[in-house]
Order: sequence, then C-alpha cells, then structure tokens
Amino acid sequence: VKQRDLVLASAEGFLLYYDITNTPHLIDRVNAVSNGARITALGYLSGGSSVLTGDSRGRITQWFPLRAQDNRYSLARVRDFQSQAHPITVIVPEYFRKGFAAADESGSIGLYHATAHRTLLVTEGAGQALGHVAMSPRADALMTLDRARGLRFYTVHNEHPEVSWSSLWGKVWYESRQQPEFIWQSSSAAGDFEPKFSLTPLAYGTLKASFYAMLFAIPIAVMGAVYTGYFMSPAMREIVKPTVEIMGALPTVILGFLAGLWLAPLVEQNLPGVFAALLMTPLAMIVCAWLWSRLPPSWRQAIPEGWEAAMLMPVIALSIMLSMWLSAPLEAFMFAGDMRGWLGRELGLAFDQRNSLVVGIAMGVAVIPPIFSISEDAIFSVPRHLTLGSLALGATPWQTLVRVVLLTASPGIFSALMIGMGRAVGETMIVLMATGNTPIMDFNLFTGFRALSANIAVEMPESEVNSTHYRVLFLAALVLFAITFISNTIAELIRQRLRLKYSTL
Repeated sequence: VKQRDLVLASAEGFLLYYDITNTPHLIDRVNAVSNGARITALGYLSGGSSVLTGDSRGRITQWFPLRAQDNRYSLARVRDFQSQAHPITVIVPEYFRKGFAAADESGSIGLYHATAHRTLLVTEGAGQALGHVAMSPRADALMTLDRARGLRFYTVHNEHPEVSWSSLWGKVWYESRQQPEFIWQSSSAAGDFEPKFSLTPLAYGTLKASFYAMLFAIPIAVMGAVYTGYFMSPAMREIVKPTVEIMGALPTVILGFLAGLWLAPLVEQNLPGVFAALLMTPLAMIVCAWLWSRLPPSWRQAIPEGWEAAMLMPVIALSIMLSMWLSAPLEAFMFAGDMRGWLGRELGLAFDQRNSLVVGIAMGVAVIPPIFSISEDAIFSVPRHLTLGSLALGATPWQTLVRVVLLTASPGIFSALMIGMGRAVGETMIVLMATGNTPIMDFNLFTGFRALSANIAVEMPESEVNSTHYRVLFLAALVLFAITFISNTIAELIRQRLRLKYSTL
C-alpha cells in the first residue's frame, strides 16, 4: 500500500511482514490464529497502516507494526472482534474512516469500527456465503454478491461510529502509537489522519487550571477578607473593598494578554526570583510584624488602629523587587546558571514558557475578587453580639476570630470558594492565551494544558456543522456544565449543613 510494506498470510496461519523498499526481506513472522483455525480473509484498513485478518472461527483481528527501541519493527496484535460465528470470507474497509465490513459463510454481514473497538451491527445470514462485498465511498451503502450470483443492495446509516464511551474517556491504541493513550487531536494535514476525540486530557486540563488558580487565590482572598472584615478600620475598609471589587470587572482577555505576552517571559527569565518571592514576601511580613511588636508604644500609637496593613505595602513591593534582583545570582549559585535545564536534568520536569504557573497567577488574580468580596461580607455580617459576648467572657480577639467569627461565617466563606472554583472552571480567555493549548496529561507546574472551555473557543469556528467533531465539542460543553453544576450542588448541600450546625451560636 505504501510501496514499501507487504503482508502475506500463510496456509499455516502465520502473517509474514516484508519490507520491499529495496531488496525484499522478512521483518516479522507472527502466528495470527489459535490452534485449529486458519486465516480465511485478509485486508487493509483505510490508510494502509493496519491489517485485518479473519479466521475460520469468525474472529477478526487488527494488526499494525510497532517500532522497538532498537528501531526494528514487529506486528502487534491490537484488538479482536468476535461477533460472527462462521468463517469470515470477505473484509472490506471504509474509504475514509477506520471502519470496515465483514461477511461470513452464512451470508451474515458485520459492521465494525476498529479504533473505537465497536461492533456496530451483525445481520442475520441468508444461508448463502458472500463472495464479494462493495462499499460506497461515503460508507452509506453496501452491495453484496453471493456465490449463487444473488445481488443485494443495503443502505447504511452509520454517521458517527468512531465515538463511544471508551473512545471518549478511555485509553485508545491508535495506529503508529506504541501503547494505548489519551489523545485529543481533531485535525491534521495528513491524508490518512484519524481524528482522536478523547475528552479526558481536556477535562484534566480544566481541573489542573482550577487547582493552581485556587491554590494561588484562596490564601490571599480568604486571609485578606478576614483582615478586612475583622481587623481593618472602617475608613480603610471603604477604600480596600471597592478597589478589590473593581478588579473583578477587569476583562479576562486583558489578563490573558498580559499573562501570555508579559508575565510568561518574565517568569521564564526570572524563575528563581519568582520562587524566592513566594518565600521572601511572607517571611518579610512576619519579620516586620515582629519588629512592629518591639517598637515603643508611642511609635505604634502614631499609626491609627486598623491601618497597620498599609505599612506592609512598601515591604511587599521591596521584597518582590529584591527577589527579582537576586534571581540571576541565585540561578548561577544554585542551578549552574540554568534553572530550567536543572529541572529537566535533576527532576525530569519539562519547562514550557506558557505553563500552569503563569495560568495559576493570572487566573488567581481573576478569582480573588469574588472570593474576597463574598468572604468579607460573610465575616463582616457576623452578629455583633457574638463578638462582644466572646470578648466579654475573656476571649482574646484571635480566639474570638477562630472560634466564633470564622465558624459563624464558614457557610459564606465556603460558598465564596465554590463560586471562585466555578469561575476558574469556566474561564476561557486566560487559559486560551496564557497556555500552550497542548492536550497533555501531567501535573507538572511548568507545562501547559488544554482546557475544555479554550478547546471549544478554538475549534468550534472550524468544525463542520453536524460532523462528529462538531457534536463532540457540544458534548465537551455539556461536560463543562456538568462539572460546574455538580460542584455547585455539592457546595450548596455543604453550605446548608454548616449553616444549620452553626446557626445556634
């Protein structure tokens, strides 16, 4: 078929795989049938990469060559179809898909799809063995000729055979692949290309993006809400809360643009500095808080109560600037001048410029405002008599916060987290512009991914209406809705239980 491979079947039931590029020579010889059976039909799938064998027991087997580490090829038995009980006489492939039809000696016809490993239809035999079967180019009609010269015509309705539960969510062994894999690849320039519609890497990418975004957003949003709603002075709160809420109105396309074109190169060039900032900024805040407690009372009283957090703004800015300034020396001293190379050599972690770290930061900025706003409202709305009663009984402000305020506000805080998660799951523009959109499955912080929402945005304009690709994209949207609906339902149930539990405080 490709003018370099040839597969022959022997009377003993062996497949002989030859390379006929220059001088014909045998590459592999495999036993294709079990004891007592014989090969009765042989054919290629569309594209010429796979061989189909039918035996005297009605079994059909798919084979294709695999390349070993020593660059030698061998025929691998990929999957079996055992739906017909009589010897297979004819195997006819579809022209443009990986489906095929098979006829046996009883006159029964079976329709199959190889990649999806599906038996689509097996008809009742008419009693006459079929000698010839022809399929139309669109695979919507069959014509058969039995050995008594009886001619029959069949109309076939088989629009989307490549889609099944296993092909959408399970590992599939595709041609030219060494093993079964989760793959999304809807199009290619190759003529013998086979679409691969696994939703698993897309769902995985969606959850991966949500995880890293929430990992970045939750500590900042919730702790900021606690301080704003409980410790901050009313005058400062009137400035901080509207400012954070205005951040929520920032279009995510702007965040995605900045993340992809500014933040991603910055992180790549200053990777040690980014991690140093994650350590130095909290440490600097703790050191400043300790030094503040050691200052004379007259100095501390110069700052109005509840405005102490304003003193940390220059500290945070200086710690981040210092971390970026130390990035190059740290990289030279600890990572031999190349942290990205060190990650690959020592930890086996690949590094992409547009990765989950960048998405986590950018999407975290988008998720922080709703979490902060709802959490702060829940904390600020705790009845005043609960707080005053706790303090009157001798509890410290911190004890009151942990054992009274946070427990009472926990339903609202939990709702805020779930709303933030729903925002992260459905986010489109940030994951579209700040990732490489590669549908891979690993939890590496330094690699990209492809999310369901971004995949729909990218591929829906290019899909043919009512095609398999078009319908799978609608299914992806339904999966995205299901993830959000299930998470919100669970969150509401938990919120109601927390509300009932702490309503008696």
